[in-house]
Amino acid sequence: MTKLKLTSVAIITALLAAGAPTGASARPPTVVPVPGKTFGAGSGPWLIFGCAGGIILAALAANARDNRELTAEEAWTCGTLFWFAQPRVVQKKKHHRTSHKG
Repeated sequence: MTKLKLTSVAIITALLAAGAPTGASARPPTVVPVPGKTFGAGSGPWLIFGCAGGIILAALAANARDNRELTAEEAWTCGTLFWFAQPRVVQKKKHHRTSHKG
């Protein structure tokens, strides 16, 4: 359990560090970039990073909770199928029978 917590903290720290503003992005640019010619101008690269992160997070959860790997379909959907398509396990209610001696 400690290994899982350490891994979770490392992933959260990396995500927070990736989203923190740096000195280069905190001040206004001195040169106006040409639209479409800079990294991050569109959502393409960030969708790739988000998909990879979703697969990793779902794989860690599947390993910790179910002790299994992700299926191909779960990985193809960037891990969202793992979170939303879990089979529901219905537990049967136990009925206690009392015997009456009469």
